[in-house]
Amino acid sequence: MGWGWLAVAAVAVGIELLVTDLTFLLIGAGALAAAATAALGGPVWAQAVAGIAVAGGGIAFIRPIALRHMRRMPADARTGVDALPGMTGRAASEVTAEAGLMSLRGETWSARLDTAVTRVPVPTGTPLVVTRIDGATALVHPIDELD
Repeated sequence: MGWGWLAVAAVAVGIELLVTDLTFLLIGAGALAAAATAALGGPVWAQAVAGIAVAGGGIAFIRPIALRHMRRMPADARTGVDALPGMTGRAASEVTAEAGLMSLRGETWSARLDTAVTRVPVPTGTPLVVTRIDGATALVHPIDELD
């Protein structure tokens, strides 16, 4: 029976190479645990319990943490809308908590004040920093210009 578990592990790892979401890798680890139990002379029910425990525990506890680390992107590698928070621009019109326009990277964006930072309207020409993007609107707050 141990060879069967090894075959299951090999197939699961092969599938993991195609899908790369860690589920099949952990199923393969469970199959290896079942194979180890078989090699130690454990009955079939113990092999199944070992395999299910390792695979299930890995999927429930290890996979979410590993995926979070794998998908973390360095700030300098962000692109598109994800790259905008932290960028600076200027108010192209008065910006309030409800509406406004700003110039950002040569484009005009709809903007509104990030009310977690300020609610005081800012006049045209004021330097702004983007705190986050909400749909197609930049949430911003004013910054002091360096002289």
